[in-house]
Amino acid sequence: MSRSHQYIMLVTSLPHLGKMFTRKEVPISEFRLKQRLTMLQPEHSHLLRELMEVTAWAGVARHNRDSEVLDSARNAIAHLKAYPDLQNLVGARMETRTVIAALRRRREGQDSAGDIENWGFGRWCGRIAKHWSDPGLGLGNFMPWVVEAHRLMQSGDHIAMERLSLTQIFRQLDQYGMLHEFDFEAVAIYVLRWVIVERWSRYSEDAARERLQLLVTAALGGSSPPDEAAADEPPPGQGLFADSSSALQGATS
Repeated sequence: MSRSHQYIMLVTSLPHLGKMFTRKEVPISEFRLKQRLTMLQPEHSHLLRELMEVTAWAGVARHNRDSEVLDSARNAIAHLKAYPDLQNLVGARMETRTVIAALRRRREGQDSAGDIENWGFGRWCGRIAKHWSDPGLGLGNFMPWVVEAHRLMQSGDHIAMERLSLTQIFRQLDQYGMLHEFDFEAVAIYVLRWVIVERWSRYSEDAARERLQLLVTAALGGSSPPDEAAADEPPPGQGLFADSSSALQGATS
């Protein structure tokens, strides 16, 4: 079977993921998705693994330092030279992480961008450093969502912050996804979208489970149930915005 026909079969076997935040469950399990991905050419399987290492949270979390994440991203971009749209997606994801890392550092009291070249990525690093005290990091005209992200992070609204950042990432994926149908890029973009849908679904389940546990504990202890704001807070160390000593690792993947 030719590669083109093989990839047509692969793409058409993948169920529609739908819009972000509209599904309670992912339409295809990780096990089934991995089965489908065995149809990839070996070189594409390798590139997809590398792409996931630098974009998915699980891959980023394996690194101990931001510099390692940056090196991994640069290597992935170099290896994806035959696929410029995927290169652009990696770059855009890293820039989004850098913005969120900057907001997190500033919230934690850092009074300047410091050595941003060692923890930031992309074209906005100089602008972020220059406009450190600006709520939008000087990016309001380019990324209007950053001002809202600043407000949500300052208020501690983790779930709304999560939705905002994932929405931006989904828009990036949708933008490039419209350019591909039955090729490796289409498959890679589908997997990147699936990871976000699956993680949000699991995150929502974990948050609901935590809230239920709080209510049960309060009932057994004879105390008043926790208020909605407290119940909606993600448990420490869980969720995409779990605190981390590494700024980029603390940002959304």
